Amino acid sequence: MYKGKIFGPIFLLFLLPFGVLAEAAMDTTETSVRSTTWSLIGEAGSFAPAGWSSEEIPALTRVQAVRMKLEVNTLVDERFDPIKGKNAALKFYSSEAEPLQADALVIESGAVLLEDLAQAADLPLRVIEENNPHLLRDVLPKGTNVYGLGIALTSMDALAMVERQDAYTADLKAQYERRRKQVLSFMPDPTTHSASTYVVRSGDYLGRISARTGASVSDIRKWNKLKGNTIYPGQKLTVWMPKGKEVKAETIAAAPKKKEEKKELATASTADGSFLTYEVKPGDTLWSIAQKFPGISADNLKSYNKMDALIKAGEQLKIPTQMITDYSPEKYPGAQ
Repeated sequence: MYKGKIFGPIFLLFLLPFGVLAEAAMDTTETSVRSTTWSLIGEAGSFAPAGWSSEEIPALTRVQAVRMKLEVNTLVDERFDPIKGKNAALKFYSSEAEPLQADALVIESGAVLLEDLAQAADLPLRVIEENNPHLLRDVLPKGTNVYGLGIALTSMDALAMVERQDAYTADLKAQYERRRKQVLSFMPDPTTHSASTYVVRSGDYLGRISARTGASVSDIRKWNKLKGNTIYPGQKLTVWMPKGKEVKAETIAAAPKKKEEKKELATASTADGSFLTYEVKPGDTLWSIAQKFPGISADNLKSYNKMDALIKAGEQLKIPTQMITDYSPEKYPGAQ
C-alpha cells in the first residue's frame, strides 16, 4: 500500500486531436510529505465515510468525495486512490496541506484490462490490485490513475490494449444478448399467457400433463429444461397457459369403474385438504379399499393413516389425492 511515499516521474497517456497517444512526464520536484500514518476504512461505493484516513484527517463520505471531484461508481472509488484519495481528504479538511505525488499511469483514450497491464509490466495481477485499492473491477477506466507499474506505454501498446478491452466488452454484450433472446424464446408472450405451477402426481407422464394443460410436450420440456420424458411425483413444473384458461379435468384414466362403485365413493368421501376421507365399511380390508383408488396401495394407506393392517367399520381413512393416478374432481367429487 502507499503511505505518503514519493515515487519517480508520473507518465500520462492522453489523446491528441488526431487520435494519437503521447507520453508526458510531470514535474519530478519532490514535495514535503506529512508524516501522517494513513489507513483504509469502510467499503468502496458506500455513502458512509470510506477510503484513506488518519488520526488527524477523517475519511470522506461519498457526497464529500463528489464535491472534491473524485469518481465514485461501480468501476472505481477514488476515495481509495493512494494519492488522489489522500489529497482530497487533506484539501477538504485543511486547505494549506501540501499535495502528495507518486508515479501514475493514466490512459485517456479508453479503458484497458488490468490483466493486459500486468502482462506489460511483468507483474502478478494481484500486485497491481493490492497497489490500487480504488480499482473495483478487472478494468482500468479511462482517465483513472494506476500505480506501481514502473513502465511507460508506447502509443501503439496503449491503443492495442484499449482495442482489446473494447472487443472484450462487445463480446460480453453479444453473449448477454444471445442469452436474453434464448431465455425469451422459451416463454410465450406474457401479455397473453401466464405461468402456472403443476405438481406432478403419481402416474403422471408428460402426455397426460399436456392433455390437462393444453401445452405441448415439447414446450413443457423446454420451459422446464427437461432432457427427456422422466418426471417424478411431487416435481413442480412450470406450464404457460393462455390467461383465463384453467387446467382441464383428467381425460386419460384407467378402466372405467362401475357406476354404483363411483356413487359409493362419492357419497363416502368428503374433502379434507389434499385428501379424500373414506369411511370403512363392514368387510373392508386395506387391500380392497386400495383397489378403489388406482395408484394407492395398502402400504400407502397404512403410512398416511399411521396405522397397522387392522381396521374396523366406521373408521375414517385419508386417501391422498396426489397419489391417485386417475384423480379428477368429476370422478372423486368429494375432493377439492
